[in-house]
Amino acid sequence: VEMTVARQGVATAHGDVKKILGDLANKHIEEAANLRALLNLRYERLFHSYFDQAVAGDNEAAKTVMGILDRMAKINGLIPDKSLVTVDQRAMKFNEPVTFTIDGDHTPMGELAKRVYGETVSSPVN
Repeated sequence: VEMTVARQGVATAHGDVKKILGDLANKHIEEAANLRALLNLRYERLFHSYFDQAVAGDNEAAKTVMGILDRMAKINGLIPDKSLVTVDQRAMKFNEPVTFTIDGDHTPMGELAKRVYGETVSSPVN
């Protein structure tokens, strides 16, 4: 009984913190957009200063360019908080076709797939 109460307390606290952070994010959405735009401009300037060197084969410049692209993707929300695909290799049968399902209740890509293909999308992977 104590363990259940403790878990409920943690879940409630987590939910409260998540709500407060969400409210703060919504309250400061314009400031965040302005900061994101400024960061994008700065990253783009850095990107252009290293890009030609990276394409010419400079490994350090290439690492820098990749780091800049990664940061730009993160601040623009292009990298999800959690993986969109989970594979349990123990359950894989490599002599049979592999199928997958996109669940639109959890990902924007899944929601798009539901609009395009209907409720459930399964596709064989070769």
